[in-house]
Formats: sequence, C-alpha cells, structure tokens
Amino acid sequence: MILLKEEQQHHQIKVHIEHKESGETIRQFLKRQWQVSGRLLTRLKKETGVLLNGEWAPFHTRLNEGDCLVLEMEEEPCEFSPNPINFGVVYEDEDLLVVNKPPGLLTHPTTRERADTLANAVTHYMMQRNETYKVRFVNRLDMDTSGVMIIAKNAFSHHHLMLQMQQDFMIKTYRVFVWGRMVPDEGTIDAPIYRPENIPVEEPPRRVVDPRGKSAISHYLVEQRYKEASLVKVTIETGRTHQIRVHMKHLGHPVIGDIFYEPSQPILIDRQALHAAETEFRQPRFGTVLQHAAEFPDDMKQLEKLLEAGPK
Repeated sequence: MILLKEEQQHHQIKVHIEHKESGETIRQFLKRQWQVSGRLLTRLKKETGVLLNGEWAPFHTRLNEGDCLVLEMEEEPCEFSPNPINFGVVYEDEDLLVVNKPPGLLTHPTTRERADTLANAVTHYMMQRNETYKVRFVNRLDMDTSGVMIIAKNAFSHHHLMLQMQQDFMIKTYRVFVWGRMVPDEGTIDAPIYRPENIPVEEPPRRVVDPRGKSAISHYLVEQRYKEASLVKVTIETGRTHQIRVHMKHLGHPVIGDIFYEPSQPILIDRQALHAAETEFRQPRFGTVLQHAAEFPDDMKQLEKLLEAGPK
C-alpha cells in the first residue's frame, strides 16, 4: 500500500495497491490494514463512499496491483457555535488536531454553558481555516485540568484512536504538583476507584479508593522535590474519573490546589495543579508513532517558581 501525503484530505483517504495486497477483497484490506469497524463499513457502503479506480465498487471486489482505492467520508456538520477562545495548537494533520487546553475551560457545552467551551473554540478555529468537520474528542479532561487533548477530524480516525485507547497503546502522561516530599522516587499505584452511593444529588461525584471499585493503575516518577511539595510525572494505564487526584490523596500526597479532595490546604493556585503533559499514539492513516508535549500554562509556571523559591 502506498499513501501519498499530498493526495490526502481529512474527509478522503487515497491509497495505491501494491503486489502484496493483490487478491484481497476491499473489505479484507480495510479490516486488516486499519481495523475499520463494521459500522463505518456500513456507512461507507450506504454512502457509496468507496471508489476503486474512480468508480464505485462493492466490498467483495478483489484488488489488483496498481489499483487506486479511495475512501470518501461524508463531511458531517459541526454542531457547535464558533467562539474565538485562545488555545494552543500542538499538532495538526489530515486526521487530527492536538491542542493544549487552557485551565478553566469546559471541553464541550452543557445545559448551563453553551458557548464558552473548547468545542466552540475549535469550531471557530476550523472555520477560520475554511474547514468543516465534526468535532470528535478522543480524550477528556476536567474543566480545571490543562494540557493535551486530541480531536479527530473524521469517523475513521476517531474509531482508530479509540481502539488504541481500548488496547492500551495510547500513552498518556501527566505532570502534577503534590503536597509532601514523595518517596520512593518511582512506583506503581494499583488501587481500585469507587463512586460511593450515598453522595447527595446536588454534590459533585466524589471518588474514593475502595475494593468495590474498578481497577485503576497509575505509575509515578518524582521529577523534583521541594521543601513541602513534589513535582511528579504520572502515566496512567486506566482512565478512571479523578484517577490521579484520588490516587495521590490515597498515598497521602494530595494534589496542590485540589480543594475538592483536600479542602484544608493553603491556596497557592486556583485549581488542581494537574497538567496532561505528553501523549504517544499511532497516526491512524499512516501508522507512524506520534509523540506530543504541551507546556505548562502560566498558573503552573508561577506555582513552580513559588515552590522553587522556597528552601529545598
């Protein structure tokens, strides 16, 4: 299979068949090469979205060396209103947009907040570039957590990236400031996380470490120790709600600024000092490994300086 970069578009994948793929049916090729879901195959079939050498072809058609196969994905309308909110673009290609989400910004609209969200900001960004695609978030961050977020530009890339998450191929690494000088330098937290049933409806959903909970695994590495705090890098195997915050609290090192789980702490920052710093995954179309990092926002840079200024 040959994929030419200059021939690709976010709503169209164009490949040239090589000798080793000759004899495969279109269906076999799509499932083997990209693990295309049955749902997407049905959509492509319904929308006559597969063209072989410029003409529609059924999925049982066998491929020959030199054939040109095109997946034409119908551009789905974006359902969010545009809003010119600033965010950092970390990476962009035909299939995805990787951004550095600012703290204090919701991911998508809610019943209370309809326009001041990352989804609205991305919609404005795409319109400024004369693009149209449905905004599909691959990962989610709490409103007060900053850092790397991945947006898929088409159903194909969204499905492929979600598969990588389910198969634990996607690596997500966070950097977090916690209270206390953590020891040892590195370790693994394997502690199930549970949502108690007796929480009043009007209160936010709190999580605790409890044997009745779902498996939750976090790996940590201490990057820096200060007089009364530590900067820790955390890589998560699972993606439970509030996982890092709950695990750090469980170890006796609550996240600085996280007054939800540690209300009686000095106010050094106006939110939990938690940042999605790095991510690693395969580009859905080309299969190359992509590694991206998002720098600290201003409030965490200021917190870092404040902690560095004190005695070590």
